[in-house]
This record gives sequence, structure tokens and C-alpha cells, in this order.
Amino acid sequence: MNHTAKNKVLTWLVVILLIANAATITMFWLGKPKQPVQPKGQPKDFLIKELKLDTNQQAQFEVLVKEHRAAVEQLRKKIKGAKDNLFDLLKEQNVSDSTKRNAAAAVSVITEEIDLLTLNHFQKVRAFCNPEQQKKFDTIIHQVTGMMGQQRPPMGPGGPPPGGPGGDRPPPPNGQHGDKPPPPEE
Repeated sequence: MNHTAKNKVLTWLVVILLIANAATITMFWLGKPKQPVQPKGQPKDFLIKELKLDTNQQAQFEVLVKEHRAAVEQLRKKIKGAKDNLFDLLKEQNVSDSTKRNAAAAVSVITEEIDLLTLNHFQKVRAFCNPEQQKKFDTIIHQVTGMMGQQRPPMGPGGPPPGGPGGDRPPPPNGQHGDKPPPPEE
């Protein structure tokens, strides 16, 4: 085979490979399941807008939201105390596995209380909705709970990870905690 014929074959081979590569990438992107877009803003505002709550329903909802926030805040304080107890075990020598598990379970029990409190909260919200609003509520509740989960970034005992929000600053002096109060739950 002469030089020109080899170049033609190689050129066609490269073109075929480029087309195959482009087709593969296109199929990958088109075949990928779409992730539902999480709505922005406060869950409370999202619910009011999506359910088209009337003024009476909004007043009822506002009362429920305030009650829920207050109860959750109390439980979050308990979680902080339980986590402090858990990580205070680091100061002790030869801590048994059962002691560690009991301390971790104390945190889990309070977290479970928050989950049940939130479930009851949404049952009350759904109860004052009309049948049409209840259908809409049932379709958007996972979006709402997803929004609630995004309100507070997960932080371990040492605060945010390095490079994250606030993670590039030195610790506050004298062991003070420079934490800002968490954003509202709803």
C-alpha cells in the first residue's frame, strides 16, 4: 500500500472513531436519568405557593411552623448535649464499646424524635388542606423535606470541613464557638 492510501485509511479510521466517541457520549448524556430540581427558597414559602393556601390556612400553617421550630430547636439543643457527652468519651481511657454505643444511641434517639415531630407536623399541615391541596401535597412533600435537609450543612464535631464555608478560618480564641445560629427549619 502506498503512502497516500495509508493516509486515507488512517484518516477514515480517525473520523469513524470520533463519530463513535461522539455517539457514545451523546447516548450517555441522553440516557442519564434526570435528577429532580430542588426548588429554592424556604420550605414554608414553597408550600404556601404550591398548595395555594388561603389566608386562614396560612394563619394555621404559621402557628404550626412556629410550634415545630420551637420544638425542633429544643431537641437540637439536646442533640448538642448528647454529642458533647459522646465526644467527651475521648478524654477517658479504656471506654467500653457498650458505653460508646449507649452514648451514640442517645444522639440517635433524639434525632428520631425530630423525625417523628416533623412527620406529625406535616400530618397536621396535610389535615387542613382540601382534597385537591392534599393531592398536590403528596406529590411535593419529598421536595419539601429535601429543602429542609439542605437548610443546614452537615457538620461533624469539629465544624465545617477545611475549605468549606468558614473552614478556612482559624478557630476562635479562648475556645469560643463562632457558630452562627442555624437558619430556620421552614
